[in-house]
Amino acid sequence: MRHAGALRIDHVVALQHLYWVPAGQPPASGAYVRYPMEELIGILALESHRHQCLVIGEDLGTVPEGFRERMTEAAILSYRVLPFEQDAESGALVLPAKYPYLALATFGSHDLPTLRGWWQGRDIVIREQLDLYPEPGEAGRQRARRRHDRAALIDALGAAGIGPTGLRETGTVPALGVHRFLARSRAAIAMVQVDDLTDEADQVNLPTTTDEHPNWRRRQKLTIEELVDDPGAFDVVRIMQEERPRHEGGGR
Repeated sequence: MRHAGALRIDHVVALQHLYWVPAGQPPASGAYVRYPMEELIGILALESHRHQCLVIGEDLGTVPEGFRERMTEAAILSYRVLPFEQDAESGALVLPAKYPYLALATFGSHDLPTLRGWWQGRDIVIREQLDLYPEPGEAGRQRARRRHDRAALIDALGAAGIGPTGLRETGTVPALGVHRFLARSRAAIAMVQVDDLTDEADQVNLPTTTDEHPNWRRRQKLTIEELVDDPGAFDVVRIMQEERPRHEGGGR
């Protein structure tokens, strides 16, 4: 924390427990091992205070009951990924004003598709090519689900007063609309991924693969120098600057 203003904890549920598998055994032989959660949170709180460093926990909603509430009590920011933020009853995407304040809002992560890749279904194509789907026909089901999710995103942009028209027909990636949506969220932090600034199609890491996919080896389309002068990246940055609401502390 000495060298950063924020610390992101990958798979933050490991503060509470972790699934251990004995060496040489199949996953079914494993078990959850409890961790000293309160002690670990206490250490995080102490060091965060000492170094004036934010703590963000990647939870993605797949955590035990009560876990997010405990993170909120400890002022650990939740990691809210736009496509995953859905109303439990209707399936509609959560609108910007409904995001919790103690959160980081973004479109994805290093383990998820980029915005372009998600919109075009590029991740589904790659998984199908690598035979990563466990059952025949799963790729088709994923494509159908993605069509539904794209429609839900456009509906959410429209409900937020952002959505441009014609996207269902043209297939244009709604990059500016998505980042305007994120920028307007109530979350304390709205983050833009570098991969989306450079408009990458393939994610940098594909979970469950090792040699099958060039994880962590894909270069960005633009160099740092080119990125600074890129009109598309500039438009996204401008939107994030102009659209961020002012929060309780008076800042953006």
